[in-house]
Amino acid sequence: METEQNNQLAFLDVLVKRNGDHLDHTVYRKPTHTDRYLHKLSNHHPSQKQGIIGTLANRARRICAKDHIQEELSHLNKAFLANGYNEKEIKAALAPRQRRLDVNEQNNTVNKAFLPYVSQVTDRIGKVLRKHNIKTIYKPTWKIKGCLRPAKDKRVPLSSVGIYRIPCSCGSVYIGTTKRSVGTRLTEHKRSCRLGQTDKSAVAEHALRDGDHKIQFEDTQVIATTSGYHPRLVREAVEIHKHPNNFNRKEETLYLNRIWHPAISRTKVAVQRSRPVPEEAPPEQATPLPPTHKYAHL
Repeated sequence: METEQNNQLAFLDVLVKRNGDHLDHTVYRKPTHTDRYLHKLSNHHPSQKQGIIGTLANRARRICAKDHIQEELSHLNKAFLANGYNEKEIKAALAPRQRRLDVNEQNNTVNKAFLPYVSQVTDRIGKVLRKHNIKTIYKPTWKIKGCLRPAKDKRVPLSSVGIYRIPCSCGSVYIGTTKRSVGTRLTEHKRSCRLGQTDKSAVAEHALRDGDHKIQFEDTQVIATTSGYHPRLVREAVEIHKHPNNFNRKEETLYLNRIWHPAISRTKVAVQRSRPVPEEAPPEQATPLPPTHKYAHL
């Protein structure tokens, strides 16, 4: 629960101040706030940039006490000057204005067109559409983040159906397939390990073999999501071949013709090469040994 400090108390975006026998209120900003907003040079429609200034100005008039409104507007003026806007633009956006209803809103028949914003091109299209009572909504164009791959592979949830991999502390893995959810099959493997049912689960057989194995159920991953029966068996056989350090029971897996082995091996090598290799630390310099006799330094 927030407590009063220095006669001040923050609540959402309002800062309440105790001033004698009455309370003042103004806009609250976190200590880490940087006043960084959409820059003037960003490729967005001018109405979106002006809308940011106008929205913050309306918030100031709605939240601040009368004695603090001008102080807040001056702060916004300095902040947007630092973001590349000029005095004329800021003054026009900070000016108070009433919301007006256009013809489309009064008739409740608003037709909208969503267009990517291209300077001096989309504006002209918007003017033409406005003549036909069509409101243009401008969207930002392609961003850099849309061109980049996520840093981490998306983890498939255990509620899916397909091929899964269970690692063991010894470094080997178990490759399995299920027509139900992987989470359900995982629960069955855990129960077999707990009850010692080695005939029902190869995972239980491996875990109870000599007592030194710890099955890492929490690191189970879904390798592929395949619902068809035969495709699942084929994919399981392929993954077993790609993981030679497995403890699967050979009699329970589909036989994979040896003609496919070279192709699968090449695919495995290509995937390993595409992954980033962690940089190794440079070798430590050997410390020179002290001379053993008086002529050792020659």
